[in-house]
Amino acid sequence: QMKPSCLNRKMFIGGLSWDTTKKDLKDYFSKFGEVVDCTLKLDPITGRSRGFGFVLFKESESVDKVVMDQKEHKLNGKVIDPKRAKAMKTKEPVKKIFVGGLSPDTPEEKIREYFGGFGEVESIELPMDNKTNKRRGFCFITFKEEEPVKKIMEKKYHNVGLSKCEIKVAMSKEQYQQQQQWGSRGGFVGRARGRGGGPSQNWNQGYSNYWNQGYGNYGYNSQGYGGYGGYDYTGYNNYYGYGDYSSK
Repeated sequence: QMKPSCLNRKMFIGGLSWDTTKKDLKDYFSKFGEVVDCTLKLDPITGRSRGFGFVLFKESESVDKVVMDQKEHKLNGKVIDPKRAKAMKTKEPVKKIFVGGLSPDTPEEKIREYFGGFGEVESIELPMDNKTNKRRGFCFITFKEEEPVKKIMEKKYHNVGLSKCEIKVAMSKEQYQQQQQWGSRGGFVGRARGRGGGPSQNWNQGYSNYWNQGYGNYGYNSQGYGGYGGYDYTGYNNYYGYGDYSSK
């Protein structure tokens, strides 16, 4: 995590071409002042750019120059979107998980019994298919504390009843923004990852259209779930990063 004293010298750079390199980024922004560090966020599997990065200047005046002296910035033939980095809020503990690949026939008691072995379960959400009135092939589990989530995320797959289930952290939009604001995957949250690009998502904090949780080869949908695709997430718009299961 970056020291607060660095905040006024740091910028978020969005809208980058997939071909832009760290050297391109540094060379371009060096004309506004000395760049002491720059990072390009990459897909952990493919190694390809995810279209955004961060630049840290030696002096805060350089950030002012980028923002005020030039209305439009172009790099590698593409208009880019540099913004001042924002203060990171106190990290909200992640206590909720997504369980994918779950048989709709698995009794709630069986789910609670299995995951209760990691820590006290506060609630279980078992989404229903509005058309068939049957349970869908996934659920969400909220724990009383964060520690059980850390333990569970040590393995990507868990056998729940007769199902081999894929587990992912269910982060709210705000929690996800906290992680990405500083270019961090945030400890255990980034372990169960895969391949993937996602749709444009509006963060409503000025960092529009750069969301991509990096979770894997799971198609994305327009319901605000982006990465555990294939599920019908109607009514579950507030969580980010689910993948390519089909509705069951």
